[in-house]
Amino acid sequence: MPLLKLSKKTFFPLKCAVVSLGLCMSLASASAQTAETEAEDLSAAIEQAKNYCEAIADQAKDARIAWQMRALFDVEHQMKAKITELDAKIAELRSWVQRRDEILQRAEGHVVDIYANMRPDAAALQLTSLDDETAVSILLQMKARKASSVLAELSSERAAYLTDMMAELTARKASKLNMGVSQ
Repeated sequence: MPLLKLSKKTFFPLKCAVVSLGLCMSLASASAQTAETEAEDLSAAIEQAKNYCEAIADQAKDARIAWQMRALFDVEHQMKAKITELDAKIAELRSWVQRRDEILQRAEGHVVDIYANMRPDAAALQLTSLDDETAVSILLQMKARKASSVLAELSSERAAYLTDMMAELTARKASKLNMGVSQ
């Protein structure tokens, strides 16, 4: 088709295509210039970042050391608190061991023999009138079979209480031996 015979209907789309092609060409050249500018801007930004990092490197190192020192002081404080707590536990264990030894010494061997040779019901009646620590001392020094028969004759509340005291004293002694704490 000759160019002169084009109607306005077919000419307009061609004109739009040519204008679009020209616009794309100009955008492509502008985009190439923009890419070069962006690359230069990026290089400049990287250089600025390097300069900033170099400028604050000493300050950052000092801040890191200060943070580490603060963390060490916190850990040291926690350790001292734990040591104080453990010292208190050791003192408590020692007091329990001392208390147990005092209780056991309250009832000397001949007193224990007297209670051990009594009938269980008579020994139980006598133990109800004694204070708790003396009763526990006597029961702990008796043979297990005899002590169990005496406990069987006591009221259930009194027997349970004395048994709890005996268990607590023997558990404290066992934990002391396991920890290796000297008296």
